Amino acid sequence: MKNREPIINATGLTKTYRRGFFRKREVRALRGIDLTVHRGEIFGILGPNGAGKTTLMNILMGLITPDSGRVNIAGMEVTKKYSMDLKKRMNMCSGNPNLPWSLTVREIMKFYSMLYNLGKEEARKKTASLIAELELEEYADTRFDELSTGSKQKLSLAKSLLNDPEILLLDEPTLGLDPNIAAKTRAFIRRMHRDRDITVLLTTHYMHEVEELCGRIAFIRDGRIVELGTKNELKKRTKTKSMEAMFIELADKQD
Repeated sequence: MKNREPIINATGLTKTYRRGFFRKREVRALRGIDLTVHRGEIFGILGPNGAGKTTLMNILMGLITPDSGRVNIAGMEVTKKYSMDLKKRMNMCSGNPNLPWSLTVREIMKFYSMLYNLGKEEARKKTASLIAELELEEYADTRFDELSTGSKQKLSLAKSLLNDPEILLLDEPTLGLDPNIAAKTRAFIRRMHRDRDITVLLTTHYMHEVEELCGRIAFIRDGRIVELGTKNELKKRTKTKSMEAMFIELADKQD
């Protein structure tokens, strides 16, 4: 890892969800997360289902607030309140996108361009460029609810790049994609990271995706980070030879 300054600092993050009406139960999603991400890296967040990955991503994006702990992004304390300036410098792409179902690809890009306060000409150029880069020209006038899973995923990624974010959170960006489309998406992420020097946080269950994209990795289990390091460091600590074996070892490990 190059000597770059931290761009995300999270300390002591906790989050508990209370569910149910008659029989309320508590689900402790995060149990004291400490995390530092450096500017310009692709940082992987791994863990089994229900480990707390998406909760962490949503806190970092300001979509939910933690019960306790602090978040500092790009030198700004944002635990309880995000500045509009910082919101303009970040974006998130979900692996299960839920965009306006009745709008076409082009209309969705226009809609989000207005939300991001882009000028008309800038929005037109960026929309055309991203639609071309992600091979969506054929579907530019197709409604969202008529798109394939792969096209929905690519549109979600295109939308997340309209505001030229410095920090991009990718939550399962290739979930459910055909292998050829997933490979193209990973290649696009690599190219985007290289050309824009963007900081990327990536959650995924595909270990070859981690091998291909990520530098450092945090492994979350039961709301805690149980390991953090490079791919080789994590394999060495778990005495495994593959990312799949490493994942299984850490997911199944008893505290």
